[in-house]
Amino acid sequence: MKDESHAPPAPIARPQHHQEFAELLGARIDGYTVIDIGAHGTGTDDVYASALTARDSRVIGFEPDADDCSTLNARFAPRRRYLPFAIGDGQPGSFHHCRSPLVSSLLHPDTEFVARYEGLAAPCDVIGISPIRTMKLDDAVELDSCDFLKIDVQGASLPVLEHATRLLRGTSVVHAEVEFVPIYRGEAPFGEIDRFMTTAGFMFHHFHGIEGRRMLAGGRVVGQRVSQMLWADAVYIPAFDRLAAMSPDALCRLAWTMHAVYGAVDVAMACLAHIPDGAPALANDYQSILSRHGLES
Repeated sequence: MKDESHAPPAPIARPQHHQEFAELLGARIDGYTVIDIGAHGTGTDDVYASALTARDSRVIGFEPDADDCSTLNARFAPRRRYLPFAIGDGQPGSFHHCRSPLVSSLLHPDTEFVARYEGLAAPCDVIGISPIRTMKLDDAVELDSCDFLKIDVQGASLPVLEHATRLLRGTSVVHAEVEFVPIYRGEAPFGEIDRFMTTAGFMFHHFHGIEGRRMLAGGRVVGQRVSQMLWADAVYIPAFDRLAAMSPDALCRLAWTMHAVYGAVDVAMACLAHIPDGAPALANDYQSILSRHGLES
């Protein structure tokens, strides 16, 4: 669950190796930029929060609910700015307000399907539908690049990506919610999203926060653990041919993301190794940081 608190954000305690790596990279990660699509419930523990150590880092967020945007702006300004737009294919649509706001979506939940799993039917109950105009991400932001693109739009990730082709060409990491089963009517499952991302020049890295529910059997719920995974956040990074063409600063920023957000120190090191000038010094200093903190192997 996301952080629903409206209190001012508290400072985040970060490991010492984060600070040391940020100091090593220095100005190369200044102005680190996150774009957050579907920001309802965003808090200081959001997935990208640890990367915001970078100087002059910023978040541009989108959340269709204007009241949510006002709350988020009051809480996080000036480093984060939230806009009350629904990001999608740029066409008129319908917003389905569910009993749990965390599962509200441009798509209608598949009520017959979710009723087959423990604890899904009630939060996915639609309590209202309102007309809404969507915006293409490429039209909503005047940027050609970002360091971290987070998409949490409850089954509607593919239209967001399909209409962000300009931004994706300069995006380092995509962190998008995907479903493995049809929780929403008409949604694109993970396989379709993966094919699109591969065509767009990315490669799959890992599933983050994979989750499932127990299947119902009439009135019975049995089993000590969940056996079927239903959704997760899928993390994508540039494919190797894109890595080879990235600028030194872009590689440093990708290395920072992989270290600070995911602890993927192998990918961070590989990014530093792709830098043609100055790579040995950066890589050696980074290896020293990993060694000091027991992260080398």
